[in-house]
Amino acid sequence: MDILTLKSKVKLGCTRCEKCCIYRGDIKINPLTACRISKYLNIELNEFLESYTDRLENSKLETVLKTTGELQECVLYDKKIKGCRIHAVKPMQCVMFPLVPENLKRDYFYNSNQCIFKDAKEITVNEWINGNNKLYSRNKKIYIEWIKFLEWIEPKLVNVSKEQIEEFYKILFKEYNLKKWNLKTQMLNNMWKVEKLVKEKVK
Repeated sequence: MDILTLKSKVKLGCTRCEKCCIYRGDIKINPLTACRISKYLNIELNEFLESYTDRLENSKLETVLKTTGELQECVLYDKKIKGCRIHAVKPMQCVMFPLVPENLKRDYFYNSNQCIFKDAKEITVNEWINGNNKLYSRNKKIYIEWIKFLEWIEPKLVNVSKEQIEEFYKILFKEYNLKKWNLKTQMLNNMWKVEKLVKEKVK
């Protein structure tokens, strides 16, 4: 399978075929994305987490968007327009789809070939994943930091009590002031708090 870079040209386009929004349950979100979606939907963060997300099975802290119906449609998929309700603030997995990251630090991808659009014009990978909102470049660093954090913390939580895990989850996902603009800083601070607690409580 060919490795793609930001300069690679690909034939990608959207026919609203729904493939990116059905049979899901695997769209992961980090706390920053949760905050931004809550603001975009104009709802409280707790309401968003309770109504639109689930905790991922076989993981202590990872959170995914809920699905609905027989087709397991993403809960934020709009059937009427066959499109995403939160397109401007969608999660990174959705930003990159159908491209799959091979090495995010180097911006290497491969094409999962789930969007087959024969009449599509060739565009660069950069044009596809950044578009007008620059979602990929704006969120890449914090996305990588979150993945690294989860890889570090998950093995340490094997023998941790459910109460402690819930304490960590609350800090990581719920302790935010959405009225402030520094959400990214708030998230990094919360990660640091939990890391400190883990080092103190988990031997």
